[in-house]
Amino acid sequence: MADVLINYSIDTYTDPEFVIEVESIETKMAASIATYATPSPALTVITAQRIKFQGKLALAHNGTPTQTSDKDDERKILEGMIHVECAYVQLTSGGDETKILSAGMHTAASKAKIGAFGVVTGFNVVTQQASNKVLASCKAMPKAKFYEILFTPHPATDASVWVTKTTTSHSLEIDGLPSFVPYVFKMAACGTDPRRNYSAPITRAAN
Repeated sequence: MADVLINYSIDTYTDPEFVIEVESIETKMAASIATYATPSPALTVITAQRIKFQGKLALAHNGTPTQTSDKDDERKILEGMIHVECAYVQLTSGGDETKILSAGMHTAASKAKIGAFGVVTGFNVVTQQASNKVLASCKAMPKAKFYEILFTPHPATDASVWVTKTTTSHSLEIDGLPSFVPYVFKMAACGTDPRRNYSAPITRAAN
C-alpha cells in the first residue's frame, strides 16, 4: 500500500473557516492520543495561538487597518504551527490514511503506481514508399507515460536481439531499415510499472 500524503491548503480558508479547521484538528488529535502522544507543537500551544487569533479577528471586524494587519500576523503564526503539526502527523502516521484523517487532516491524491498496462489495441506497422521507413502505431492508451516499440530481424527466436525505441506519442516512424528485409515489430504502453504487455508481433519490410 502506497503512503498517503497530507494536503493542507490553508490559503483556501477564510478567517472564520480557518478557526473552525484548527478547532477540529485540536479536538480530533486530542481524541487520538494513542496515536499522537507527543504532538509538535503541543496542542495547548496551538489552542493558545488560535484563541489569540480569534481575539484579533474580533477586533479587526469593522476595525482599523492596524487591527487588520495584527490579525493577519497572528494568522500567519497559527498557519506556521499547523504546517509543522502536519509534518508531525505525516511522520507519526506513517502515511496511513485512516490515522491522518483521525487527526483532522486532509489527504492528497494517492501516489500509488499505475499497474502494468494491458495490451495496446490497433497496433499496426505501415511501410513507407521507397524510404527505408516504417510507421508503427496503436490507439492512444489513457495515462500511458510513453510507448515502447521493439523490432528484430525476421524470424524472431529466443536468441534474437531486439532494438528498443521509445516515444511519448502512440506512433513512431522508424527509419534506417534495409529495403525488403523483413522485421518483426511489437509495441507496449508503459508507465511507472516495469512490466510490459506487448502486442502480438507484426512482420513488415521497408521499401
